[in-house]
Amino acid sequence: MRDDEIERLRTQVKLLQRRLRQEAMPVTGLTLTAFSVLGAIARSPEDAQPRRLAEQLTMSSPNVSAALRELTAADLIARTKDPDDARKVRVVLTDHGREIVARSQRERDSWLGRAISALLDDDEQKTLLAAGELMQRLAEYDQPNP
Repeated sequence: MRDDEIERLRTQVKLLQRRLRQEAMPVTGLTLTAFSVLGAIARSPEDAQPRRLAEQLTMSSPNVSAALRELTAADLIARTKDPDDARKVRVVLTDHGREIVARSQRERDSWLGRAISALLDDDEQKTLLAAGELMQRLAEYDQPNP
């Protein structure tokens, strides 16, 4: 692909990502940073830790800490001591947090489903599914070390 085509594709993916994020903001009063951290916790295994979340989200530790305080105050997460290392903290979703994440995903999926049905014919929907597979492969690509 040419550089201008790559730039256009990146812009298009970013626009869809931004729109999906807008459709998934059910928690009023929650900052975008806290909402991002909440999503990362939901995608993490049971041993989500602040340091790992910061690395995963490429955020500073202070920003993650502030978001965790916000999420704790909203009763969306709980912090527990790591049973293997008491110096470490684990972060888990509360029942309320799981409800919020599930509702957000349903709303995002509902919007996307409606948009696909309204705008794309059957062949375009098949093409979109194939493109999704290709985008997943791209997302999983790790450049080999020379």
